[in-house]
Amino acid sequence: MSLIDHKAGCAVGDGVNVCTCGALNAFIAGRGGVHPSAFIHPLAHVDGTCGVNADVKVWQFASVTRGTVLGPGCSVAPFAVLDGPKIGARSIISMHVAMGPGFEIGSDVFVGPNVTLCNDAWPRADKTGWDAEPYRSGRLVSVVVEDGASIGANAVILPGVTLGNGCMVAAGAVCGRDVPAEHLFRRDGQVVPIHPSARNRMKAARVNFAGAEAA
Repeated sequence: MSLIDHKAGCAVGDGVNVCTCGALNAFIAGRGGVHPSAFIHPLAHVDGTCGVNADVKVWQFASVTRGTVLGPGCSVAPFAVLDGPKIGARSIISMHVAMGPGFEIGSDVFVGPNVTLCNDAWPRADKTGWDAEPYRSGRLVSVVVEDGASIGANAVILPGVTLGNGCMVAAGAVCGRDVPAEHLFRRDGQVVPIHPSARNRMKAARVNFAGAEAA
């Protein structure tokens, strides 16, 4: 049975430690727990190995398992499956995102709906010769997404890729190469600088959204 607190509107799986520490480093060190200010929907699943920091929101039908770390202020949308990634502060994980072990996601990252990050370059049903443990322990990293990057809906990020600060991957793209900071990876595979006017529009959208929330 999961422990369900109907008054608080929160459900956590067996073995989860609801703690007061809230330090991201403590969770990375392997001491899973849920910060008291975090919200976990009663229909979400978070297991006892995960670190859920302050002000995190995990919505219905999301699955957060096997050492996943969610930095302060993260939002995990319905049906996202997070099986061991490390995610920084204030990042947004949209619906139906799939991430396994070996992914390091920075702060203020947007991951759009149906995005898949891959950690196995030669996937086979027979997993002989492929060991996930180095990824789960942090000794190996498959994909790095740096602070402020955005990944559009339905994009696929292949193993070994680093997405630089503030870069963007277009919706529906299959990205198999590094993307420099402040560049756009297009669906046709070209990498181009993000135009200053686009950056200004993105900044304006963030300011307007923040103002609407405060109103």
